[in-house]
Amino acid sequence: MASEEIRTIMAPLTDSFVVLPNSAVAEVLAFTAPDPLKNSPRWLLGEIAWHGWQVPVISYEQLIDENVGHISTSRARILIIKTLGESTQVNYIGLVIQGLPKLKKITADTLVEKQTEGLADTLFSEVLIESQPALIPELSILTRTVEQAAYDN
Repeated sequence: MASEEIRTIMAPLTDSFVVLPNSAVAEVLAFTAPDPLKNSPRWLLGEIAWHGWQVPVISYEQLIDENVGHISTSRARILIIKTLGESTQVNYIGLVIQGLPKLKKITADTLVEKQTEGLADTLFSEVLIESQPALIPELSILTRTVEQAAYDN
């Protein structure tokens, strides 16, 4: 019996990848410095205008690990992801990634779960995909976290 395939986007971070369902990704943009937001945490870089929306831009690496230093922008892009529709103010989130994402079909045979306990709230799981470390975000909690940090709700 063939394994079920999930179509994903693997977007490079500094030391790993972030893995998202293909359907959650709206667009990949060249990096432009976001307009800063007042009193925001270090991981919330600001917001950009995109297709009529104000989109908060984050460093996912800094969000899940406070000890992560400066994120390079020399090869950076902004990955626009769709939220789950639970937020009234955050319909899209921009993630800073390091290079171009790639399409990847994942099966149970190609994915090994590394850790699910003791993770940041916004992180569903740490995995290995064909020996490459990857992070699977918890999108609903990520949306609420970004909304609270950006708009103080």
